[in-house]
Amino acid sequence: MKKRKPIRSADETYLHLNKTENFQTFFRGFIEFLKKKLKSIEEDGSEPYYICGETHQKFNRNWKPFRHLWNYTSKKRLDFYAARDLIEEKIGRELLCECQLMHDEEALRRKQLEAFGVDFGEPGKREIDIVSGFEMTKSDIGIF
Repeated sequence: MKKRKPIRSADETYLHLNKTENFQTFFRGFIEFLKKKLKSIEEDGSEPYYICGETHQKFNRNWKPFRHLWNYTSKKRLDFYAARDLIEEKIGRELLCECQLMHDEEALRRKQLEAFGVDFGEPGKREIDIVSGFEMTKSDIGIF
């Protein structure tokens, strides 16, 4: 029986994936893997996006975050935690689920609200703009 190679340690995984060409190969392969595993949602006039189909809450028993990343990293013989940390570091945001790699949740939610009838207007031309967590009206600024 053929002996399988052991999974790399966290340090080895980090050093291996920290090289740009290795990370790009790993990440492209992972994106293709996710496209096969996640549900594809297609809307009129836009390209499809992929979702896991579960609510991202720890109380949801059906939600298993990063199970596809776990399977992919074990298949590639890499440490899961080091790979996840490096992905988050490279994309510049923290992930709750791997399906967040496949779409921008803020843009998706905005599109859903616009389809519902919410008018966001254009930045700078709105009656109220939210800046750094507080509301600022034009009269507060002194324009009127």
